[in-house]
Amino acid sequence: MARFNFQAIEKKWQQEWEKKKIFVVSEKKGKKKFYVLEMFPYPSAYGLHMGHAFNYTIGDIYARFMRMQGYNVLYPMGYDSLGLPAENAAIKEKIHPKKYTDRAISNFIKQQKGLGISYDWSRLVMTHDLSYYKWDQWIFLQMFKKGIAYRKKAPVNYCPRCKTVLANEQVINGKCWRHEDTEVEIKQLEQWFFKITKYASELYDKIDKLKDWPEDIKLMQKYWIGKSHGVDIDFEIEDKDINCVVVHGVNKKDKEKLARGEPPQNERHWIPWIKKQLEKKGIKTEAPLMPNNWNPKYNDWKKEFKNLNINENSVLIGHSGGGGFLIRWLGETKKRIKKLILIAPAIAYAKEKTPFEDLLRFKIDNKIKENIGEIIIFVSNNENESIRKSVRIISEKLDVPPTTLKDKGHFLEKHMGTQEFPELLKEVISRKKWPIFTTRADTIFGVTFMVISAQHPELPELVKGTKQEKEVMSFVSKLRGIKQEDIDKMDKEGVFIGKYAINPINNEKVPVYVGNFVLAEYGSGMVMAVPAHDQRDFEFAKKYKIPIRVVIQPKKDKKLSEKTMKQAYVDYGILVNSGKFNKMTSEKAIIEISKSLQQKNKGKHTIQYKLKDWLISRQRYWGTPIPIIYCDKCGIVPVPEKDLPIKLPEKVKFGKGNPLETVKTWIKVKCPKCKKDAKRETDTMDTFVNSSWYFLRYCDPKNKNKIFDKKKVKYWMPIDQYIGGKEHATGHLIYFRFYTKFLRDLGLLNIDEPTLKLFNQGVLHGPDGRKMSKSYGNVVLPEEVSKKYGIDTARLFLVSMASPDKDLKWGDKGVEGSLRFINRVMGYFTKLKFGKSDPRLESKLNKTIKEVTQDIKEFRYNLAVIKIRKLFDYFTEIDKKTAEAFLKMLHPFCPHITEELWHQWNKTFISLESWPKYNEKKINLAFEKEEEIQEKLKQDIRQIVKILGTRPKGIYVYVIPKELKVYNPKELEKEFNCKVDFQTSNKITYDPKKKAKKAKPGKPAIYIE
Repeated sequence: MARFNFQAIEKKWQQEWEKKKIFVVSEKKGKKKFYVLEMFPYPSAYGLHMGHAFNYTIGDIYARFMRMQGYNVLYPMGYDSLGLPAENAAIKEKIHPKKYTDRAISNFIKQQKGLGISYDWSRLVMTHDLSYYKWDQWIFLQMFKKGIAYRKKAPVNYCPRCKTVLANEQVINGKCWRHEDTEVEIKQLEQWFFKITKYASELYDKIDKLKDWPEDIKLMQKYWIGKSHGVDIDFEIEDKDINCVVVHGVNKKDKEKLARGEPPQNERHWIPWIKKQLEKKGIKTEAPLMPNNWNPKYNDWKKEFKNLNINENSVLIGHSGGGGFLIRWLGETKKRIKKLILIAPAIAYAKEKTPFEDLLRFKIDNKIKENIGEIIIFVSNNENESIRKSVRIISEKLDVPPTTLKDKGHFLEKHMGTQEFPELLKEVISRKKWPIFTTRADTIFGVTFMVISAQHPELPELVKGTKQEKEVMSFVSKLRGIKQEDIDKMDKEGVFIGKYAINPINNEKVPVYVGNFVLAEYGSGMVMAVPAHDQRDFEFAKKYKIPIRVVIQPKKDKKLSEKTMKQAYVDYGILVNSGKFNKMTSEKAIIEISKSLQQKNKGKHTIQYKLKDWLISRQRYWGTPIPIIYCDKCGIVPVPEKDLPIKLPEKVKFGKGNPLETVKTWIKVKCPKCKKDAKRETDTMDTFVNSSWYFLRYCDPKNKNKIFDKKKVKYWMPIDQYIGGKEHATGHLIYFRFYTKFLRDLGLLNIDEPTLKLFNQGVLHGPDGRKMSKSYGNVVLPEEVSKKYGIDTARLFLVSMASPDKDLKWGDKGVEGSLRFINRVMGYFTKLKFGKSDPRLESKLNKTIKEVTQDIKEFRYNLAVIKIRKLFDYFTEIDKKTAEAFLKMLHPFCPHITEELWHQWNKTFISLESWPKYNEKKINLAFEKEEEIQEKLKQDIRQIVKILGTRPKGIYVYVIPKELKVYNPKELEKEFNCKVDFQTSNKITYDPKKKAKKAKPGKPAIYIE
């Protein structure tokens, strides 16, 4: 099949390239750089197949082309080597993930080198390498400092038998993938998040500036980030019973009052009144007299709180120093509560010591917000300066604007003039507000029910103790492990949760359902349902017999009726059944209803994003350890940068729970602050973290002291051409944009976006027509192809059959066609003796150089190959310049054979040669016109041969006399393998069928025997 020993040629030049380090690059001042990069692979144990080879060949062709264009080309390779597959393999094969991964990488490198890919291997990056994930941890610490990395509760799939968290794909029909008889539970676990939403606006708005990204990728990102202008409307929903604890302030004069038998200060203001009012409403309220009010000690007050039942349904109220104590206590204990109300709170902020130093001098932990449903601060307009300053500090730290009341002084009886405090009472008993986002405020009078997401973390608490609890949780369990894209295809289903919400526009009570079609991550995780004007809500209402109310009538069409509607009316129109907003257009009503809600403090204009913060915690071993330590005294403590990296322990047990939790010696550590016993975080990071900045490390991969040298990154970045699959549109391609913006804000980068151009390759299908995959058993291995055809043959075939962004099917017939061409090229050039090129060939050569150059630049590789092959078909006698230009154009596609042929008369590497330049003046359009005519004649002959169904013995072509010189009989004879006789109307020697008289200008007559 192969006439030449391609394997020997491949091996020879791969060794020479590596020996001479011809693809190793460094920063060169004054030289144009070009950064080509493919998304780095996960190194599976199965190795590469030709589907992978297709991806890398696309990048290599571009890198080789740009190198020959004179650019200083950075073209590196690395491995996304952390992740769940290796850990699963460790469990299945009883092999350590590191050993599994190192073995897989070794095989990958061998195979990639065998493909002839021109990587700069000196820049190899592996994410499981300690020198790499150290900087993952460093970035995490910078995010933690900036408040981008934070911790909160989130739902996870949990297998009680495995005692571990499961990924969605490990949950099958609500059961564990390992234990088909074990129901997966939903647990609320403290997990780490990255606040990617801080960059949501920029991530969305800058999409339009990505001019050389595929439009479908940009559209997918816009949809995923999901920017919408609308209004947050505050619906209130029934709460569970709450309990209340009131903490009084401090006053050094109380000791004297107690000595005289007088009541302490806290008995002479609003505390007794609020306690009485709350108890009337059935709310258990405690107002303990805190010890040593005249000389308070924090530990004494803290002990008092041990006796109190404070939980997630508690409302804590603190006055003056009592407010400062609550802030400190909540920061230290990390208690989760429903609401914190601070009344003229006091802290020690000045350098001078105060009588309440021990109680009130502390550092405010702004992360207490994550554990508190709502924080409210009251202050008076005539409060003393000390309290006003305390309030300003607390307000800024907790990011909570204070509510200013008139003439309340320090909220004591003598200042207030009354013992009553109605503003406080209103806040304590107010229902939980659910900000419901909508772009259609004009439909609010049509709300007849609400729907909360089945994945909402607060759902279990909402239904706890209700008659519907069992039914609701059973419904939720059926959805465990089902991906959102699968849920979207399911019928819309739900269950009434036994609670009602209050519509703020008309105070109507509407039932709340749990549904399978609402995302927990979107808005507040609950939506207002307007069945007359939303098709999804319409179908749900019909199914569960929920009222439908028309509030928008079409401007022109027939009037709508709830009784006869077959589907929802979703367009704009004229308002009806909407109170004072009746007869308004939808456009005007959206504005006016929004204004009305804002005036009543029931809503506000907002921009909503579908994008939610990135949950990066993974209860896995084979990932980057999160550099956090937990201390009973100091709370959450970041690992000092000098102690990085936090290395994964090697001796771990797999199979039960998070493997890291089995390494007690690794978990136990001293707190960096107080030096007392503490423990490490055992979660590792999502592997998308590793791939969000790897392209920057390639610029300076061996730097031990810094994440990278800013000067080197400034030289190489941004990526000039990025190549990868479109399946990463809403994952990696958003995350690496986010990381770029964060590192820019740290001052490490001077760019806004990581790459200027993005190319999405197609997918290679196996001989059976399915995507080439080990699981389908249809893979073709590069080693087998190299042995049978030569790897250059495979490279040429992969980019010949279709545009690289289109899917392609592997087939032996197509590969053999490429092999025949390569054999012809090798045969021709190994016997070549230079001669002269005629003007016609020179025109063809220059036109080919011009067009192939543009085709490769624009990834039209298939068209470039067609033109290169056509040029070769013109070759008979050629000069050295033509031969070299041809080999240079073929080189990016077939690097091994072109390097071999080049060295027949050159000592330099063709890989480092300059791309051929074309001479526009030598392109003769008349020749090109003649070629088109010749090609048309070929097509006509082929068609006749096809109709006859026999091989031609002779072909007779009759042309008008002046067109005889246009045609090339030798080229036709070469293609059809028979004698081709051209005759003109004035010199007819053989015309048995009288065809000659049918010849016309540009349309010869044809006779075939």
